[in-house]
Amino acid sequence: MESQFDTLKHLGPLTAQAHIAAFCEFDEQVWQRYRHLATQHGPVTHGSREYLVVRMMYIAEVTSNAIRMNATWMLTPAAMSLLRDRYEQTVRFSWLARNPDQKVYIKYERALFGTLNAIARNVDAETIRRFEKRLGPVPAWAIAKPTKEQEAQFKAWPANLRALAKQRDGFPPVADTNLAKAGLARWYDSIYKQFSSVSHYDRFSIEMVKLCQNPDGSFGLSLESHWPGLLIFFAGYLDMIQCLEATRISLEQDASTMFEGLFTEWHVLSQQFRDI
Repeated sequence: MESQFDTLKHLGPLTAQAHIAAFCEFDEQVWQRYRHLATQHGPVTHGSREYLVVRMMYIAEVTSNAIRMNATWMLTPAAMSLLRDRYEQTVRFSWLARNPDQKVYIKYERALFGTLNAIARNVDAETIRRFEKRLGPVPAWAIAKPTKEQEAQFKAWPANLRALAKQRDGFPPVADTNLAKAGLARWYDSIYKQFSSVSHYDRFSIEMVKLCQNPDGSFGLSLESHWPGLLIFFAGYLDMIQCLEATRISLEQDASTMFEGLFTEWHVLSQQFRDI
């Protein structure tokens, strides 16, 4: 279904800068292509693998939109944290989609129950009582301590993102194109690890805040001016990869040539950083 929300109409004042406007428009084009292809698929059965992918792509697109909005409104730390999330989403999605062993989806599904159990068992009793008053009794499995065997099954879903990214890059690509062969592991430190510092609020992240001079001559705290465009630009890279793989694996459509054309355009846009 086509979204009625026009992201480009809600972006911030930094779109007055030509290169940032170009990056935003490019990323919107990526998602427009994906949405168009998704509408060609036909009805999706509730509970199916395709329905799972549709929901994963919904979160991916919302996160991508939020990166552009925060970055163009100069909310740079928030955009950094979101790009970190967007990287993890792409790595985990791509690892699932490319994995020759499709039984890994079972591990993914089991992790749901492990997460719910870990949360419910640690919620205080008063919160549980309020929950049950509104929604009914909490299922016994949600608050019961799992057996060792169950814990092992819940933890079978890989937690080490760096290892996951490396393994993903070693899986067969979904097409014989440059975009399909593009790596993710190489960006672990520069995207995930660096921006995790912002999310975790550690000392390194504070050092990124500088005293900068405003156009009117006044001074204020901010992050360096190159960050907003760079964050949006790399969001486009992640979006292309995930949209290509979702289209190929879930929608069963070969749009590799179309996405390769976008990848070429993305490389052309990268030249704009030379003038920043």
